[in-house]
Amino acid sequence: MYKLKKEREDMFRIPSFHQEEVELSQAWQTMSGHGRGDCLEGMKSMDRIWAEHCATPDADDDDFFSNWCYEVNAYNKVYADMSKLFA
Repeated sequence: MYKLKKEREDMFRIPSFHQEEVELSQAWQTMSGHGRGDCLEGMKSMDRIWAEHCATPDADDDDFFSNWCYEVNAYNKVYADMSKLFA
């Protein structure tokens, strides 16, 4: 069991055990599904879930990443690929 820095700036700092390679199309679909058809809303939802997790005093980051593995990897993929458009 370990703790990561609670505040993240841009992308999730996913422990290597929970990191997965994902194609942009699959990541977009995952985030859109999480946001009920809206990818940006899905990403905002993950931000809210992370904030909720951080507010829980006995929260375990390993449990978070285990429970949200697909979503955080999808979030990072969408963020990384889409940020290139605005650089």
